[in-house]
Amino acid sequence: MTRELLLAVDGGGTRTQALVADVEGNVLARGLGAGSNLHNMSFAESCRALGGAIERALEAVLGPGPSPRWRGAPVAAACFGLSGVDAPEDEEEVSRWVREQGIARSFQVVNDSELVLAAGTPEGWGVALVSGTGSVCLARSPGGESVRVGGWGPLLGDEGSGYDVAVRALRLAAQAADGRSSATPLLAAILRHLELETPGALIRYVHAPRVSPADIAGLAPVVAELADRGDPAAASVISGAARELARHVDTAVDRLRLSHPPLALGGGMLRGALREALLASVRSSLGPVADVADPPLGAVVLAQRLLAAAVRG
Repeated sequence: MTRELLLAVDGGGTRTQALVADVEGNVLARGLGAGSNLHNMSFAESCRALGGAIERALEAVLGPGPSPRWRGAPVAAACFGLSGVDAPEDEEEVSRWVREQGIARSFQVVNDSELVLAAGTPEGWGVALVSGTGSVCLARSPGGESVRVGGWGPLLGDEGSGYDVAVRALRLAAQAADGRSSATPLLAAILRHLELETPGALIRYVHAPRVSPADIAGLAPVVAELADRGDPAAASVISGAARELARHVDTAVDRLRLSHPPLALGGGMLRGALREALLASVRSSLGPVADVADPPLGAVVLAQRLLAAAVRG
């Protein structure tokens, strides 16, 4: 008899990761794909990225077979934690695709912040803060009440995200090229990273149709590294991002009146100088702080809960 499987998907702005696990939660395989944020690309492109990651993970467990590989696969429950799932219509759009594809008997579609909360809080309540290509904060009380702060996307928000850090740095670099700021080392580091010869080439680069928010956010590690080396302009960008992220946490804590909530940190930005500055900027009294290095494991936890509920009901 073929053993039942769980499918856990973490879809971000930069990459998508799918995990296949057994019902006990042991990870059997992983599959990687391109970014799948619904608001950074067409729905078809997002689905291709999701499908590619799922296909690779299932093939690693089940071997070659019919395409798509999930057809006939014993996936008992699945959790899709996706950046860009910000409203009921987003959830329904993805859910319709999952149903049409027949990927799993039971599944749920949630924002990717839910994965960080599930993986990084001992009892499933507290605060989850995500800063990757974008940013979002999710808080849940012990009684199950939830609030979300941020997650408005690059045009309306995403303060403290990789994209936000990169844009702040690019503006300082442009000002340095004009002589309006002293951020010359930051300008040089950005040009070097992008392999551009002149500051003026930045205009063509950032406005090129092929350049996505994830591409822009790719500059953020350059800024963070420069800040770690003590560059004042880069440090000011990181400090500003930290204050914005701290406002997310404090707002969420205040709205739910949480007392010493555990804080789970996820996303590629929340390390080094930005992590330290964030924790120094938060005014709320927090409980334990956990770094969630592998958010897809939170999707495994949620898929297990979904399977248990299906068995009970």
